[in-house]
Amino acid sequence: MVILRIPDGSALVRIEKADPKVYFSIYELLSYKKDYGKWEKPESLYDPYEKTFPVGLLPRVKKFLNSRGYRVRVKDERQVRGVKLNSTWNENYVMRKYQQRAVKKALKEKMGVLALPVGSGKTVVGLRIIHELDLSALIVVHTKELLYQWADKVREVLGIEPGIVGDNKWNEGSVTIAMVQTLLSRGADKLQHDYAIVMFDECHRTSAAEKFYQLGLSLPQVYRFGLSATPWRRVRGEEIKIEAVVGPTIFEVKAEDLIKEKFLAKPRFEVITYESAMPSFSERYKELYEDMIMNNDERNLAVVEKAVELARKGHRVLIDVKRIEHGKILKEMLEKRGMKAEFLSSKSPNRWEILEAFKEGEIPVLISTLLKEGVDIPEISAIILAGGGKSDIMTIQTIGRALRPKRGMRAVIVDVQDDDPLLFTHFIERQKALKQYYGKYYDKEMASKLEESVPKKRRPRKRP
Repeated sequence: MVILRIPDGSALVRIEKADPKVYFSIYELLSYKKDYGKWEKPESLYDPYEKTFPVGLLPRVKKFLNSRGYRVRVKDERQVRGVKLNSTWNENYVMRKYQQRAVKKALKEKMGVLALPVGSGKTVVGLRIIHELDLSALIVVHTKELLYQWADKVREVLGIEPGIVGDNKWNEGSVTIAMVQTLLSRGADKLQHDYAIVMFDECHRTSAAEKFYQLGLSLPQVYRFGLSATPWRRVRGEEIKIEAVVGPTIFEVKAEDLIKEKFLAKPRFEVITYESAMPSFSERYKELYEDMIMNNDERNLAVVEKAVELARKGHRVLIDVKRIEHGKILKEMLEKRGMKAEFLSSKSPNRWEILEAFKEGEIPVLISTLLKEGVDIPEISAIILAGGGKSDIMTIQTIGRALRPKRGMRAVIVDVQDDDPLLFTHFIERQKALKQYYGKYYDKEMASKLEESVPKKRRPRKRP
């Protein structure tokens, strides 16, 4: 018999009355290799001195011990705290069947990740969980855009004035939206309200995984959930840290299922090709990126021509870039072609006005470093991935912005095939992510090309 005890007010599970080899086995089970750049170091989320591990890993540990023939008894001493909400559900938000199933599963399991594609209404699912429990909640986000977007939804859907913690504000309410950075810098112990529920939005993020983990261990809520459009990741260390905070994935809906049911638009995949005037001889990625993507006249011209073509067909076009300088270059080129365009980044002082103008159709082309996740602009109908890179998560998040159903118009996803061998491999990685995510709706001709996608040529080296 192994006893796993969760003390009241704790986010940790303590192992009691176990054979010595059980402790070692759990240490191994919860170990991963942490990447420190040029080298890796094994680390474990099990503390051998305190004999504890994060509560989100309880299902994993229990399943492991059962498979080894151990009987497990879980002693959960936690009490649900918080206050009643008395929220009023906005009847304009009718729950779809898959949303109802997600909520039902969450209420049953009490913790876990809900994987719902971009455009599937995961914010509404999160709010429905809070409404059904009818208890105070803390919603953790990582950007200002998400902070205010969630606040607007809480008002609209639940009829409750939300608290805001972040962006130089600290005003708590029965439902509080908080930025992870603010809670970590000022301390989660400064929270004045008791919250029965904690919910992490966009919990898949690589850059936020460590922050969510640090914060999650200081929050003792029994009801713990993560919302994500892209739960699959490559680095196990990051994955297990998200699981440690909110538990495993308990519900998942695939994008291809929602496309089939016409909740998401059917995508059309296009690829821009071009010929560079000359190759880059840089061996550093920063200089290669600047030469072959950001300052590549032939590439930028191909992107601009495609954006103009789509806009003239009636599309609302988003051009996704990674560098502010690149966005400004494309904006200038578009304006020279007579196409009205705006560039939007986190540093844009008038970004809300720009977003509203784009939503209203006053600006047909929007170039941005900002709209990869969280920001809800259903008016987008075409996306050009002009920024390169190989991140599968960012690719899926970005193109999901265009996959809202639009009358008489298919969603257009445009990628750029670079001819530099390294950048070409990044293109292939992005396309593989699309193929995995969209399944049978991924372009068949593109899929066959991926099978023959190993570049034949070598990177040019610096001349002596």
